[in-house]
Amino acid sequence: MIRLTLARTEWAALAGAALIVLLQQIDAAGDALEYRRALLAAEPWRLVTAHLVHVNWEHALVNAAAWWLVARLFGPDLGLRRQLIALLAGAIAIGAGLAMLHPTILWYRGFSGALHALYFAGATCWLASALANSATRTPRALALPLALAAGGWIKVVLEQPTGSATPYADWLGATTVPQAHLLGAIAGTLLGLVFAWRDVKKNAATARGVS
Repeated sequence: MIRLTLARTEWAALAGAALIVLLQQIDAAGDALEYRRALLAAEPWRLVTAHLVHVNWEHALVNAAAWWLVARLFGPDLGLRRQLIALLAGAIAIGAGLAMLHPTILWYRGFSGALHALYFAGATCWLASALANSATRTPRALALPLALAAGGWIKVVLEQPTGSATPYADWLGATTVPQAHLLGAIAGTLLGLVFAWRDVKKNAATARGVS
């Protein structure tokens, strides 16, 4: 008999992926939940719900699968509570950032921006925690978290368009909003630093208590 041993973060990601797939089957969900700049004052929940709806099935399935992969990758460093905080804070930061900084972007759907927040929170926390610990401050221990953080930032910076342009993606059959990825990356990086700082403080307090 095969026993499932998924972590809580992975089960949560699977539940979220199921919600994304479910919403994709409801025709009216996209219009009701997407980010719409003109409706934010009256319907502020769109700042969060916009990340759960997608422009088509390809978009939805890619983000649903990516959620589980990122949750699994950073599960050892980010528990369920921290992953949910990163996703929610990232979603709000993206919506608020688009509203304030990109007034020409009138609508938005997709989970990839929030995923960038989760990814960078995990990569930054992992890297910062490794740097703060003399036992893990070695080239071998730092190589993977440094590659993940640096590679992520290179990708985000290179994909940014000029101004508030929204480039067209052939595979998606729709325009993309790389600005959301940047906003998510910034929010995730800041959260990752906070998470790492709290871990360092906790470990220091534990060490003093033991000694």
